[in-house]
Amino acid sequence: MDSSTSDETAGRDGGLYSRAFLALCLVYFLNSFISSPFSSLFPVYIEADLQRPPWFTGYLRALMLLLGGIFAVVAGRLCDRFGCKTTLIIGLIGSTLTGLVFRTADPWGLSLLLFAMGAANGPWSTAGQSILINAITPARLGLGGGIYFLSNTLGNSLGSLCTGLVKTDYSFAEIGTAMSIGMLAVIAVALVLLPSDAPAPNSVAATRLSTWAAYRPLLDRRDVHLLLSLRLTITTFWGMATLALPLLIYRVSQDESLPAYFAAVSLVVAACCQLSVGYLNDRLGRARPLIISAMGICLSALGLALCHDSVLGLFVCGTALTGTAWAVSTLIPRLINDVAGPEEKNRLVGLGHLAWSASMVTGSLVGGYLIDVDPGLPFYVGAALAGLGTLGAISLCRSLDNAGK
Repeated sequence: MDSSTSDETAGRDGGLYSRAFLALCLVYFLNSFISSPFSSLFPVYIEADLQRPPWFTGYLRALMLLLGGIFAVVAGRLCDRFGCKTTLIIGLIGSTLTGLVFRTADPWGLSLLLFAMGAANGPWSTAGQSILINAITPARLGLGGGIYFLSNTLGNSLGSLCTGLVKTDYSFAEIGTAMSIGMLAVIAVALVLLPSDAPAPNSVAATRLSTWAAYRPLLDRRDVHLLLSLRLTITTFWGMATLALPLLIYRVSQDESLPAYFAAVSLVVAACCQLSVGYLNDRLGRARPLIISAMGICLSALGLALCHDSVLGLFVCGTALTGTAWAVSTLIPRLINDVAGPEEKNRLVGLGHLAWSASMVTGSLVGGYLIDVDPGLPFYVGAALAGLGTLGAISLCRSLDNAGK
């Protein structure tokens, strides 16, 4: 082995300290910090300020998520053709619109904003996970994925805490203005710090194929079906929960700041779960961390169904749900890497995000309806979905083990 090969191998083994990975985590943290008011207060803004019912919130979230899934598939092809950094910047540019949501009361205006935000979210999510998978060796991808998603949860947690502290002194519109200005700074950081990339040499031929021709081989495989089923079931419940939890906490407490404090607390716990499950994945393999986390989602859902009228119960069980749900998400990049071939990774990331978005759309719409039928009903349904997801996780791990991956 010559010296250049040794240096390349050493750099690859030190992927956790590579410029691409560290810059990606910093950009992810800043993006999550700046956009956290939207994550924690959007349902409250719609109900408290605009006096709209939960189904309207569900419709807006569904619109954004649906577009995010569609454009994630397109983004997989953009990563192959133009590189991941360019695709990531396209997504960040669209994210500057997030703050304008809190300055808009017109339903059509909100719909247009959520449409554009959804279209931007697809490139952002797909390119980010593609950079992660390309920057980290498979042996460290569990911990690398944990740190990557930890950047999101810490940013969201700290941002939500700050949001809760300032919400009583600032209006939704003022917070929205600060968000839009902050996102411009995030784009500048990404342009300066993220290294330029080029499309992989062996993907050049693939870019000449139509989008359907490029994705069709993936859709014919059983291991891809199992991976997508895991995303579809658990994420559908998560879509219901992310709509229901802030609303229930607000309704029980009648405090607009409390949902933001819940987001801060639950995401700190989720950050610990992400690092732990990522480390265990690298040390113990994928099966036990994945299955135990999925079972934790089932138990958390049952707890929420029984304690939906208690602030303490919502905080405790909602925090447990957030931690276990993010633990499962942390393991997805490693599963994508195990399932996909070298030329398929960007496309499988895009396909996986499409499944995630479709599930979040379904969850938001169904959750917005079920919560007004019975506040505990979304969580009973969620427990059943998480149970199916656990069965899918077991089957996927067996399939990969039998294939020697």
